[in-house]
Amino acid sequence: MTKRDHQQLTQQYSTWGDKLLQHTDVLHAIQNERTFRPITVQLAPCEVCDSDCPFCSVAARPLHSYMPFAAIQQALRDLRALGAKSLELTGGGNPLLYRDRKSGETLNDVIRFAAGLGYEIGVITNSHDLKKLDRSVHALLKWVRVSLIQLDEGREPEDYDFHGFPEERLGFSYIIYDGTDASPRKRRPSAGTTVQSIERMVRLVDLHPKVKFVRIAGNCLIKGNNKAVADKWREVIETLDAHGKMFLKDIGDDDSPFAGGCYVGAIRPYLAASPTGDGSYHVYTCTSHVLQQRTYDLRHSLGTTDQIPAIWARMSESYRLFGFPYQIDGNGGCGWDATCKFCFYRFNNQILHTVAHEMPDKNFA
Repeated sequence: MTKRDHQQLTQQYSTWGDKLLQHTDVLHAIQNERTFRPITVQLAPCEVCDSDCPFCSVAARPLHSYMPFAAIQQALRDLRALGAKSLELTGGGNPLLYRDRKSGETLNDVIRFAAGLGYEIGVITNSHDLKKLDRSVHALLKWVRVSLIQLDEGREPEDYDFHGFPEERLGFSYIIYDGTDASPRKRRPSAGTTVQSIERMVRLVDLHPKVKFVRIAGNCLIKGNNKAVADKWREVIETLDAHGKMFLKDIGDDDSPFAGGCYVGAIRPYLAASPTGDGSYHVYTCTSHVLQQRTYDLRHSLGTTDQIPAIWARMSESYRLFGFPYQIDGNGGCGWDATCKFCFYRFNNQILHTVAHEMPDKNFA
């Protein structure tokens, strides 16, 4: 596999830059109507998890929080009315474990409801067993991406059971990490990634050869780690990958914010719990913001999920008046490199900034 292939697969199977250009309707609305519309909704319906990853990006989150099903319904209605096209069920836990404690709805009910509204739906989970996904919802899902951390937690490739979910709509992901950090909950030592870890992934693909991809990335808690991981592991992965399914997330070594502006919250909002555990759910600017403190940060909240129409109206009005949709810490919508340590949406924001601000010379001279 060549470096070019890694770049192409990163574009295809990650939220990274060029994919925005497929949504010309949203870009047209920004330029010509001075209005922002959501494209993809990232929803963390619960904070329950059955893994204990040393690299957990939200290790300090309010455990056991969950979003009531009625609140999910209203948020998805509001976002769909604003133009949202797709839904990614994800979060600081395993979304397959979601259950409304009062009314009993599960993630299957969320999927059915969202599909009824017209969303394209994907699920991110670390589960080795997809039995919690009813077979009746398989046809409603565009993709399921399974994080393979449980291969390092005692599961074997033969333990993975996808309960009939079509392999051609499956993807795998894995974070390469070392053994210097203990796990956040049980404080157990970790051996970290080894060559045997990669070999177990290859065995899993041997068992499920129709799977779409295995995306491998660095530890997002360490700046520049994707580049360091690629330099260290590229040859090992390309040598062992008999199926040509594996790729290293190729984003170079710059995971700092785009200083000129942040826009991704307007087109790819992240819905998750309040860090206080008070039961409220918020619309956050992005998923990267958690890397500062390994929990949700209300400075990056655009408002609560019951305020969604007002949030988008406010962002568009701010853009028309001041040239930016939102700000934090009084940064005037720019200087994000001073307020954020990490950002995995750098190129998304750069493209959106170019769309949102007319250049003084737009020709090709």
